[in-house]
Amino acid sequence: MSDIMSDMKVTTRSLVREFPKIKAAARKGQTIEIRDSKTGETFLLTARPAQTFGELAASAKGVYSGPQDLSSREGFGN
Repeated sequence: MSDIMSDMKVTTRSLVREFPKIKAAARKGQTIEIRDSKTGETFLLTARPAQTFGELAASAKGVYSGPQDLSSREGFGN
């Protein structure tokens, strides 16, 4: 058994079956422990963004200068 605390424990089979759910949990900061029942190996899955929101915002170019009321269709032609 692993001495590292994980938020969710899954088998390789359930990883394949429930990948979207497990990936979403990892993206929310949970640590996922994946156990291969054939070999007994244990893997830990965590996710971190490639860039933080601050890094993405800093690289944004320009400033939005359109209407404050985004429900209008101004600027989209006819």
